[in-house]
Amino acid sequence: MTERNCKEILSEFDSTKNNYERLLEYIDATIKSLLEIKKIQIHEIKGRVKDRDSLERKIETKGYKYSNLLEITDICGIRIITYFSDDVDKIASLLEEEFELDKANSIDKRKTQDPTKFGYVSLHYILKLGGDRAKLAENLNYKELKFEVQIRTILQHAWAEIEHDFGYKTDQDVPEKIRRRFSRLAGLIELADDEFMEIKRYEKDYLNEVEEEFKENSKSIQIDSISISALLESESYIKFLEKYYNQHNIDIRYPGGKFKDDRISKIVNYCEQLGIKTIDELETKFKSEFPNYFSRWIEEKNNYFYTWNTTPLLEVLYDLKYETVIF
Repeated sequence: MTERNCKEILSEFDSTKNNYERLLEYIDATIKSLLEIKKIQIHEIKGRVKDRDSLERKIETKGYKYSNLLEITDICGIRIITYFSDDVDKIASLLEEEFELDKANSIDKRKTQDPTKFGYVSLHYILKLGGDRAKLAENLNYKELKFEVQIRTILQHAWAEIEHDFGYKTDQDVPEKIRRRFSRLAGLIELADDEFMEIKRYEKDYLNEVEEEFKENSKSIQIDSISISALLESESYIKFLEKYYNQHNIDIRYPGGKFKDDRISKIVNYCEQLGIKTIDELETKFKSEFPNYFSRWIEEKNNYFYTWNTTPLLEVLYDLKYETVIF
């Protein structure tokens, strides 16, 4: 290939850049929607289309080996940053199901990375639209265009950003003593990723243990965010609330996300300040105080048609702490 071919590719890029930009918008929205449906939480998703100068540098760096624009597979790209390493594999499987994978140009650096060398590890997929998506009339202009998706954890991303800031292009650029320190840090980051995964597994196992104790009506469980969450969704707690609220046609709803987390955190904090140590103590105290609380609540809130399952417990504890009634 010659510089003349390079100019032809750049000219082709100029005429089709809008297609790549529309493709980026489409895959960005589609991937976000798929992740939401599968309830896979991520830290960040970002996309970009190469600018002309960057594309030209790439062609020159590769020795003018490309014969046409379609051979360049990373003109359009998305980066997905996850919290946990197992989510990388979940997202990879999802992408394989939803798009057409170019295996020859994809690479899993987690498997190929030399463990004695420093550097981040991540999954790089080259994909294009496939199946029904490729047949949609609105996608016809870019159904053959390939795009890159990089998937890495937040710790791997931090490593990559810091490493990039040092400006080393190859291992050979790095002084040996510094290379050793990089290697040690790479090991620590890998260990940290693994430890976060273990914490996640332990949290899930602990939640299962707590739920089993609730089923067996054994509630000498220490109070923390997980045990409080289990209490709020337990059959005994919900049935107790329904006995009162259903008489007034008031629904019990379940909050989620940060709102739920914040309220559970407040409940745990109030329990600590009130010296309530176990779920059994908390439930006994709550059920004894609730009738008086409810009679005041219904008098003031007679036009309400729902309550959050967190609200009665939170407000009873608030009243106990401040010995005042807050509505």
